[in-house]
Amino acid sequence: MLKRLIVHVTNYSAGSLLVTLASIVSFPILTRLLSVDEYGVMNLIATALSLLVGIAKLGVQHSAVRFYSEVRTGKRPGVDMDGYAATVVYGMGALGLIATLLWAAASQLVPDAFWNDERLKPLMLLTACLVFVRVVDSAFINQLRAEERSREITVYSVIRRYAGLALLLFVLFFVARNLWGFYVATIVGEALATLGLVAWMWKRLQPRPRDFDAPLFKAMLAFGIPMIGYELASIVLSMGDRYVIQAMMGAEPLGYYSAAYNLCDYVRAIFLASFGAAVLPMYVRLWEEKGRDETAAFLRRFMHVYVMVAMLVVAGLSAVGPELIALLASDKYRAGAQVVPYVIGGMALDGLVMVAGAGLYIEKRTRTAALLVMGTAVLNIALNVVLIPSWGLVGAALATLVAYAVLLGLSMWAGRRCLAVSLPPLSLLKFGGIALLMYAALMRIAVSGDFATLVLRMAAGALIYVSLTLAVDAPARQLVVQGWQRLRHGGAAPAAAVHTEAP
Repeated sequence: MLKRLIVHVTNYSAGSLLVTLASIVSFPILTRLLSVDEYGVMNLIATALSLLVGIAKLGVQHSAVRFYSEVRTGKRPGVDMDGYAATVVYGMGALGLIATLLWAAASQLVPDAFWNDERLKPLMLLTACLVFVRVVDSAFINQLRAEERSREITVYSVIRRYAGLALLLFVLFFVARNLWGFYVATIVGEALATLGLVAWMWKRLQPRPRDFDAPLFKAMLAFGIPMIGYELASIVLSMGDRYVIQAMMGAEPLGYYSAAYNLCDYVRAIFLASFGAAVLPMYVRLWEEKGRDETAAFLRRFMHVYVMVAMLVVAGLSAVGPELIALLASDKYRAGAQVVPYVIGGMALDGLVMVAGAGLYIEKRTRTAALLVMGTAVLNIALNVVLIPSWGLVGAALATLVAYAVLLGLSMWAGRRCLAVSLPPLSLLKFGGIALLMYAALMRIAVSGDFATLVLRMAAGALIYVSLTLAVDAPARQLVVQGWQRLRHGGAAPAAAVHTEAP
């Protein structure tokens, strides 16, 4: 099972890497073509769209993953896989269309004074159609995710991102170098990509309206609606500090913070998000097919591997953050580098929430999960208000880190009744110590020029962390052996695979 996890994580990570490379290409272009306040406005619109899409899906995207194994194993009488596919596709499509029309009207009824920027109202109307596009895209992607088809998801994501990037660059350089050009290109690119996905999956699924199962959709809504609160609170938890920064510090500091936060998000997408995308459908299927004990054993091994990778990511990005921001976004955004350790640390903790609280997801206690995220989102905003006056941008980032730590602890506590999952103390001490040693060594490396410093620190960091990890961690050595054996067998698993257990 762990080998399958590594395969899925590798697929998702490869896709995220390629997608993020495209984002890295667009990142310096946008930060140079747009003013700092325009970049801040762009992030406000992105936050609004995230909130709207989260509402529009009503949590059914989570239901698509959770209910798939039940339907496939015959634990939901009267519903077959045709009914499942039709219910997800037509149900989410209808929700997305309704939400798009409502937002298009509502955004124009809001008084201009509310937006505090004349650019926002027309841009909100223009981008309303992205709500429908992204909900439909989610309906099909989450069916692939439930089927654990990480390779197909990766191929689609890469094609979508690079085609969209090509269109975006064409528009920005030859048509309109402003926010209007950015969003027109985004709309056209995302719509065409989603149409391609729908056309490909429609041939395989052939969802028919008559197969739509109303009782199943009601059950999905019962599971998913509390996840609206979860989804929205998660967005507020991760992005709400931007509004506090805008209100208390202004658009320019918001631009610095957003640039640093986006950089951390790129790194998270490559190295950490793939774990969450892979593990959730796997542990749900394992629970449905084999029960508590095997699920718990699998999650223990997962936690060990995740902590090993996360410690490297947090310490490594903290060491190279200033140079990386200066190179990618330009030196004018370097002031935001001070928040990098706190932001990436919070993201690493967030990556464990759905695993530490696996019992909540398995038992379908989505209301409890939503309440926990809502509470920590409120805590985050409150801490921002308290800390920003004294600590500035660092206070905002520290507030987010504390909020994610509280959420992780509460999720472990709330999910323990069904499935007790705890952080591995030995793994934390072992890899935390290695990460601190690596960070201390890297901060002593400073040469002339940001690029040279970045390259030297990255090379030295990889050498130090990998060497020390292989020296002290047996499971890491076993994973390397397994990887080497797979390469020797042309990607196929060897006849006698090494069983990797966390200590």
